[in-house]
Amino acid sequence: MKRLLMIAIALPTLVIAGCGSVNTYRATAGDAAGKTAFESQINDALTSLFLKAEAVRFARTKGGPYQVQVTVANDGFSYRRFAYRFEWMDADGMLIDSGSTWQTATIPSGGTAMISSVAPNDTCETFQLQTRRSN
Repeated sequence: MKRLLMIAIALPTLVIAGCGSVNTYRATAGDAAGKTAFESQINDALTSLFLKAEAVRFARTKGGPYQVQVTVANDGFSYRRFAYRFEWMDADGMLIDSGSTWQTATIPSGGTAMISSVAPNDTCETFQLQTRRSN
């Protein structure tokens, strides 16, 4: 009976803790592994949200800084709402203040959405994508 009571108390705590977790993926400009590595590692961050990256584009803009675009697909049977943000780092891995805030996106069943970010300046060489569930 005590064991059942402990499970009844612990289970909601674990569920609530899981809802607030943040998945992070970090990519560096000029990786030898290329776009395939970006897609597989970004998919690792999106899998817990039941989403997947269909395409990842990472290139310099005409003005100089990098831009990243990720096409996110929902293969599930219901709408998926999630939050994301991109953070940018310099070549040494130091965080560049970009004023990054959490953005929300909703994707219908079978649909796609494009999420993107432009580096705040041309010294940025690395981006970090963070995702989490959103209500």
